[in-house]
Amino acid sequence: MRIALAACCALVLAAVPIGTGVAQANSSQAGTGKSSSGKSAKTKSAKASASKTQLPPDTRVWSLVRGDDTYVLRFGQPRAADPAFAATCQPSAQLLQIALEVNSTKIRSGDGVALSLSSGKRHLELAASAFLGSSDGLLVVEAAVSLEPRVFDIFRDGDTLTIRLAGQTQTLPLAGARSRLQDFERACLTSR
Repeated sequence: MRIALAACCALVLAAVPIGTGVAQANSSQAGTGKSSSGKSAKTKSAKASASKTQLPPDTRVWSLVRGDDTYVLRFGQPRAADPAFAATCQPSAQLLQIALEVNSTKIRSGDGVALSLSSGKRHLELAASAFLGSSDGLLVVEAAVSLEPRVFDIFRDGDTLTIRLAGQTQTLPLAGARSRLQDFERACLTSR
């Protein structure tokens, strides 16, 4: 499984007193903080920084895949062998497995990991295990929960699915999952 983690960036602007260092050299009107073009130095700096930190659009999608005795709600690149996130129901075993890839130095293969999923007002705490994935040396964290109708609420109650583990937080958009959730839930619950 592969995870494409989007980097979160924060832009912090510090107010620099006029008349010191670069602010004074760039100012053509002393004491106003404006350059010769009339725009403030802070505005130009903010626009330049914002254009450098724009991330490419996320091309990952939600899909529903059927296996022998399983149904998988996946989030990942289209046609990719390994999704970033997968919820796999096994109706005959009455289980829903949650699996995701992580890139963390705090987790090692064989570790037990507390996994927290939340969406809107729904919250699910799971005991998970980490193991070495098959690609790129990334770890896979996997947990299982009893297959019950209420467990699917985690995918429908909010706009994003927030995943927390070992000091890391990821968010996945749920808009695309909702169109597949009804089929996923029906397949998981009626096949048991």
